[in-house]
Amino acid sequence: MLGEPGAAPGEVLAGGIAAATRTIPATGASLLPEGEPGPGLSIGTVASSSRQPRLSVETVAFSVDADHDLLRQAALFGLRSASDVRSGHFPGISGTPLAVGSARQMAVARFGAEGFEAAAVTAGGLGAGCAEPRLAYRVRHAEVRFHRPFGFVAVHRTSRLVLAAGWVNDPDIVSG
Repeated sequence: MLGEPGAAPGEVLAGGIAAATRTIPATGASLLPEGEPGPGLSIGTVASSSRQPRLSVETVAFSVDADHDLLRQAALFGLRSASDVRSGHFPGISGTPLAVGSARQMAVARFGAEGFEAAAVTAGGLGAGCAEPRLAYRVRHAEVRFHRPFGFVAVHRTSRLVLAAGWVNDPDIVSG
């Protein structure tokens, strides 16, 4: 997700999650006007050997990780009662009174050049005796560039449940 320059990360993530979960209506690329209808997005027409519309995505490699001690904010995570050692909890697990002594959460998301390149770049080589492809069609081309801080979201396709979301504040921009 890429917001307007200077947009707050929480605002961009909230909008992206709403779009990904279909809480707000989405507009398909075929209905967007040519030009730059949104941040990092350009729509145009290109010559092609196929009638299929084209999508190009340009992004950077990034890694995001987090490690949280959930007991530092036990009430927020519903762990206040379960971590109280004055009374026993979880009688179905043990005859000895138990309490949550530690709770941590770690998350990692890594997106590398190979993963995005495979989805974003189409390359072809010509063999000996082969002619260049005939570009007989004019097709719609959507190009998306993530070249400054951006958000990401992973969504379960069937249920639209958000599995992970994060913000890349300092993308490793590599020019080739």
